[in-house]
Amino acid sequence: MANEQDSLKAEEAGAPKRRRKLGEVLMEAGLLTPDQLTKALEECGRSGKRLGEYLVDQAIVSEHDIAWRLSHQLGYLFVDLTKEELNPDLSVTVPESLAKRYQAIPLKLDGKSLTVAMADPLDFEAIRDLSFVSGCTVKPVLAGRSAIKETLDKVYVKQEIEASIARIIDSTEEFDEELLEVLSDADQPTAAEIQSLEAETRKAPVVRLANMIMTEAVRARASDIHIEPAQKDTLVRYRVDGLLREALRVPKGAHAALISRLKVLAKMDIAERRIPQDGAIRLKIERRDVDLRVSSLPTQYGEKMVLRVTDQSKSLPKLESIGLSEKDYATIKSFTHRHKGIILVTGPTGSGKTTTLYALLNAIKSTTINLLTVEDPVETNIDGINQTQVNPDAGLTFASALRAILRQDPDVVLVGEIRDQETAEIAIRAAMTGHLVLSTLHTNDAPSAITRLINIGIPRYLVASLVEGVIAQRLVRTICPHCKEKATPDPATLMTLRIQPEALSNVQFYAGRGCKECGKTGYFGRMAIMEIVDPTARMREMISTEASEQELRLAALAAKMTTLGEDGLNKAKAGLTTLDELLRAIEVSSKTESICPTCTRIVQYDFMACPYCETILSRNCIGCKRFLQLEWKICPYCGTRSGEKKPF
Repeated sequence: MANEQDSLKAEEAGAPKRRRKLGEVLMEAGLLTPDQLTKALEECGRSGKRLGEYLVDQAIVSEHDIAWRLSHQLGYLFVDLTKEELNPDLSVTVPESLAKRYQAIPLKLDGKSLTVAMADPLDFEAIRDLSFVSGCTVKPVLAGRSAIKETLDKVYVKQEIEASIARIIDSTEEFDEELLEVLSDADQPTAAEIQSLEAETRKAPVVRLANMIMTEAVRARASDIHIEPAQKDTLVRYRVDGLLREALRVPKGAHAALISRLKVLAKMDIAERRIPQDGAIRLKIERRDVDLRVSSLPTQYGEKMVLRVTDQSKSLPKLESIGLSEKDYATIKSFTHRHKGIILVTGPTGSGKTTTLYALLNAIKSTTINLLTVEDPVETNIDGINQTQVNPDAGLTFASALRAILRQDPDVVLVGEIRDQETAEIAIRAAMTGHLVLSTLHTNDAPSAITRLINIGIPRYLVASLVEGVIAQRLVRTICPHCKEKATPDPATLMTLRIQPEALSNVQFYAGRGCKECGKTGYFGRMAIMEIVDPTARMREMISTEASEQELRLAALAAKMTTLGEDGLNKAKAGLTTLDELLRAIEVSSKTESICPTCTRIVQYDFMACPYCETILSRNCIGCKRFLQLEWKICPYCGTRSGEKKPF
């Protein structure tokens, strides 16, 4: 141990008494074995790396564990930057170049004392320079190197954006005059004018602003970027976990330059702003391959642009990772073993249907079968699957592409969406001839997908025999794990969901307080709530004999279908989401359900008795026979109290 090669600079600085070396500390904590230490020291001797750096690179010990142990060894306070409330205004005390050179983050200013998080708090040269530049006495604390690097990007990005915008403002007058001279002309601009406009979009401030908007969107886990012109400025918003949040406001004079820059990247016509345009951008952001689908639209105050963000570096979704309950997972897993028929995923736009279809494809995918898709557009590239994107302008529609696919010897076919009778008929024909077809429909629940196919024009007997399963879903935001705490549901929410408070008196609910990790929303990420119909023989018979949608729904409930409301309530009970989020996600038609006060199962609001525990669910007053709400304790018409007489 005396020849340990990785002695830190902190230890070389000297101390009144001998400090134990990092290897000894990690072995004593049980994080490192003697053999691992010996091998690590040999490798560090050859490469010149520090021991801690080598152990983190090899994933032997986490950076957090090393930093925490070093804080005890060196006698410096350890801070977890992921839990610290950062003050971006302090970035003016330490220039970005210096902060990145010394891996230092200004955390707190108390008079003339500046607390700085550092990866190496014994780098006395760094402390001296930071103190000189800031004019303060620097008090160093210890933090992980990668945590500092990530935090640096967050702290200084706001400053960088503001500086870029300021530079744009400085050059606005000259730039705007030239731009307006080109764009205000009703005729198409000349080649020279287009070339001049393209040159303006390559100016550093515009380029940096566009790059920062896209980079911040990826960091914020945004699915869409909205650039919206207003009368006085331009609003940039990110859609995160299904909801839009404001990111920044750009001066009105910079709007045309920003839109033109993005059009150049998307290979769109920058001189044409009178009609909608579509394009695509593929770029690498923080070593991640990202695709942006770009759409522009003329509005009252200029062109509005929306960029759909697809992170290609994300792995293909798996059934295990989309938030399925054990029961739903078993049912959907059984769908992947079917060899023919049609499986439908239903729900409104943005409900995660495509993600579920990709998860099904991932579960089905094999080298022994031929999988083909026809999509609009292809959102994720999947290895081992042949994907086709529709192109109506060239005559390639869902129907024509599906006809061609059926001549490609497919085993499994994914149709992005059944939009019309022609596509539905071809999909049904494919299912009849021994193919497994996956597709989507826009319906509110699972049973209504059956009637939708019939209304499109598919004969009942074919629907009854070929539909192998229907999945209806919504997306709800999950509670942020960083600020999760116990919470009591709002009585108004319970009333809207038709839930009696005493029915859930023994259930502990949770909510997010709001922190920097979740953008003060209390939610981080999303999961699916689902209702799944696996048609029974009785249901198939009912479909053939012209049963109504409500009758099919009751038959599905009798077959133990978990409704959207029940699945959402179960996940709220499990502390995964909140009742407020459930109320936001489900439609009014789904709120026709209530909860049994005895067994807490979801029941239809017009049920007179619970089918699960036989509890009488009378909705009529015993005295005046008028209809009552389930949560009412007294009849508002005649004053009869609940329970005064037995229900008849």
